[in-house]
Amino acid sequence: MSEGIARRGQRVLVIQLLVALVAGALSYALAGAQALNGVIGGSIIAIVLMLMLRFTMQKASELAVESPQTSMSIMYVGAVLRFIMVLVMFAIALGGFKLLPTYTVGGFIGIMIVGVVFSRSNDSGRPISKTDLN
Repeated sequence: MSEGIARRGQRVLVIQLLVALVAGALSYALAGAQALNGVIGGSIIAIVLMLMLRFTMQKASELAVESPQTSMSIMYVGAVLRFIMVLVMFAIALGGFKLLPTYTVGGFIGIMIVGVVFSRSNDSGRPISKTDLN
């Protein structure tokens, strides 16, 4: 199953990067360099979280058959780490780099929505068998 997760993750990453570039260009054209920095900062936060989720899902799916309890533990720890990382990265972006909050949060939300929408797929990574009815 981790192959399917990797394929979807790669596709979603490319789409997120393209949308981030387009959103950055539009924000620069409409509101200037500070808006561009905010959108790019929020986009980077969203992309890092997506990469962390992808890594966690791959590790959990590899261990799911051998040790379901360990697989669930990996998922829970991954969720906690992503939550902490989003707080730390926003603190750095807004407090450290002084990015504009509206554009940073907007870029983050936009790229997260793109990730959710484009991660929906029927490709689970399982080998196609003759017993599947779908």
